[in-house]
Amino acid sequence: MMKDIWVVKENGEQEKFSPRKVKRALRRSGLGVKTSQEMLKVLEPKLYNGITTKKIYQIVYRLVKERKPEVTHKYNLKRALQDLGPAGYHFEDFVAKLLDSRGYKTEVRQHIGGRCTSHEIDAVATKGKDKYMVECKFHNEPGTRCRIQSILYVYSRFLDLEKSVPRKFTKPWLITNTKFSTDVVTYAECMDLPLLGWHYPFKQSLEVLIDRTKCYPVTVIDMSRNSLKNLLKRRMVTVQDIPESPHRLSDFTGVSLGTAKKIVKKAEYAR
Repeated sequence: MMKDIWVVKENGEQEKFSPRKVKRALRRSGLGVKTSQEMLKVLEPKLYNGITTKKIYQIVYRLVKERKPEVTHKYNLKRALQDLGPAGYHFEDFVAKLLDSRGYKTEVRQHIGGRCTSHEIDAVATKGKDKYMVECKFHNEPGTRCRIQSILYVYSRFLDLEKSVPRKFTKPWLITNTKFSTDVVTYAECMDLPLLGWHYPFKQSLEVLIDRTKCYPVTVIDMSRNSLKNLLKRRMVTVQDIPESPHRLSDFTGVSLGTAKKIVKKAEYAR
């Protein structure tokens, strides 16, 4: 039995190392029990008091990349979503495409007048008779949670629009790439407001929907920041947006043909 190891979280707090958390992340990535246990055994001798969770992630990510490269896009999904920043509009485009894959018709960055002021809505999502005012709350700082101010802000904007054009929107919908604080969930459940984020709602959370639809952010693929910038400039925010032809990718984004071939090859795992 390994001794207690204290790790430093990305928000500066300390906690005991949890083998269970590592195994859960590996299992969520699609690795079997035996493989997950083997990777944990390789990791444990590399641990020390004061090691950061970021360092642990890097060690495990290398192990996954070496032994099961076909599941790296699932293992690094949370960080890949953060890498869509620092600005939030790439996340807005990603959310729109994720909702499109779920049967919604979406429009991003819409300017709509309310009773007291005008509002820029991150996305409008329509399916059947339902029309949602979507607020995309993006965080690129690890460990950050979506706080109560966000849901209060979203609901106040919804009320202003509702007083201007009654029943224009069915409900406001707060979507984030991180976890929600407990008071956000409590308020949303009390007011019957939909939420979508990391690990919420149960069995229908952000990462679950991404896995089901295979609508992975383009940032799950290892590439240089410059290459990523070129892809995002062309609004290629999901792996599905990447052409299967390296020549087309190179022509469209300006990345070298050699780089395009590597990107297309890595994208095969996540399609």
